[in-house]
Amino acid sequence: MPRQAIQTSDYDFTVTQTPLYTVRDEDNKKSGYLANVRQDTGEVLGICTDRYALVQNSDLIDRAESAFASKGLTDYDREVYVTDSGSKMRATYDFKGHDIKIPAVGDAMGFRLTLQNSFDRSLRVSFALGMLRLVCTNGMQTLEKEFDMLKKHSAQLDLDKLLTGEAIDSALTRFKDSGDVFGRLAVSKITQDEGKAALGNLLKKNVFSEKVREGIANRFDNPTYEEDGKAGDERNLYQLYNAVTQHLTADNLTDTAGNAVGRMVDSRFEYANRISSNVLKSFDRAATNKNNLAALVAMPKLDEQLIAQN
Repeated sequence: MPRQAIQTSDYDFTVTQTPLYTVRDEDNKKSGYLANVRQDTGEVLGICTDRYALVQNSDLIDRAESAFASKGLTDYDREVYVTDSGSKMRATYDFKGHDIKIPAVGDAMGFRLTLQNSFDRSLRVSFALGMLRLVCTNGMQTLEKEFDMLKKHSAQLDLDKLLTGEAIDSALTRFKDSGDVFGRLAVSKITQDEGKAALGNLLKKNVFSEKVREGIANRFDNPTYEEDGKAGDERNLYQLYNAVTQHLTADNLTDTAGNAVGRMVDSRFEYANRISSNVLKSFDRAATNKNNLAALVAMPKLDEQLIAQN
């Protein structure tokens, strides 16, 4: 049965491992591999050896929320994204009351953790640090990798040791330090045309599609919030990154036929997450090196402009 590219919030299902057999000359032998089978649908979500231990989504989420409660972190909003027929699961937690300010732009960020799990060997069990832009609830990335709370799927994986109070404290500390990245973007000045040129250059690198580039450019040309400035010659990379995240989390997107499809993050979480992460990395490199900045905002050559106009 082909894998269905459907995203849901249904994470509470059981996956078990079943031995795979080889058939040759009527000789039925174990292959040494196991199939990870979703019990409610019968779909095979992944193939592995007996060294790969399964972690049920419900067990991981229950353990995480118990750890949050032990630190007094009970006031949060949770969204769960299950993709590839259940092969991958990510759950975002936006915690209230732990905001940080970005003085350079007068903006505020909320504390976010993203839990992940998989049954196809594509994701380790981990938490990743993120941010929530409070003025418009855009989900934003940080440059922190998955840190202390990251483990392989193995027999030695102990959920009680995965998410400890010390690890949560470390995440909060790193979250407060992450605001420096956005401060760097805010002081990296660009013009309106340079911002749109940067989007074109990222398009050439396949960071996103032309439709996504068009949507981001429209946000950049028509800022929604005071913190995003006004269209003109005095813009910065922070405002351009906000245009990216705002498009990815906008609730009025349509498909090619004009039908409403809601937020991209709700239908294509992994794609939206990858775009946001790659753009932030590119912008931070530009913010810390003037040559990188010049390359990012380089205007297209005249012949390319003429081709685009015709």
